[in-house]
Amino acid sequence: MALENVAELARVLARRERLGKVFARHAYGMRAWVDLFSARVPAVADPATKALIATLVADNARHMMLFRVRAAAHGVDPDAYVCPEEGEAIYERLAELESLDELLGYALGSLDHFDALLAVYGVAARGEDAATIDEVRADVARMRAALRPLQGPAAGRLAAEAHERYRVRELVETPRYAHAG
Repeated sequence: MALENVAELARVLARRERLGKVFARHAYGMRAWVDLFSARVPAVADPATKALIATLVADNARHMMLFRVRAAAHGVDPDAYVCPEEGEAIYERLAELESLDELLGYALGSLDHFDALLAVYGVAARGEDAATIDEVRADVARMRAALRPLQGPAAGRLAAEAHERYRVRELVETPRYAHAG
C-alpha cells in the first residue's frame, strides 16, 4: 500500500530541519513496540518464532536509540514528543491482539508502512541522517522478508488494519512537522 500523502510529506521535509520531529516521533513508536512486543516473547512456544520476535524487539530498541540521537542532532528532544490520539490508537490495538497470527500480520502491515515512510525520509536526508535511515531500512527489509512466510489466515486483515491506522496517523503527523520550523 502506498502512502496517501507522499507529495505533502516530501514537500514538508524539503526543509531538512523537520527531520528531527520525524526521528522523535519514530523513537517514541519504537519504544512502544519494544514494550509491547517484548511482553509477548515468553508466550511463543516455537523457538524460531521466539527468536524472530526477540530480534524484532532488539531491532526496534536499537533503532529507537539511533533515532533519538538523530532527533537530538536536530535540536529536538525526543522525550518531548507527544503522540496524537491517532498514533496511540496504533499501540492500543497492538496491545489488544491475542493470537500470534494477528500480531505478526499487524507487525508486517506496520513494517510495510514504515518502509514507505523511510523511503520518503531518505529523499530528504543527508549525511548521518541518510546513513541512519539506510541502516534502519535494511533491517526493516530483512524483518519483512522473515515475517512474510509466517503469515497465517488473519494476517492479511490485520496488515490492512495496520495500514489504515498508520494512514490516518500520517494525515495528522505531517502537518505537525510543517509547524516544526
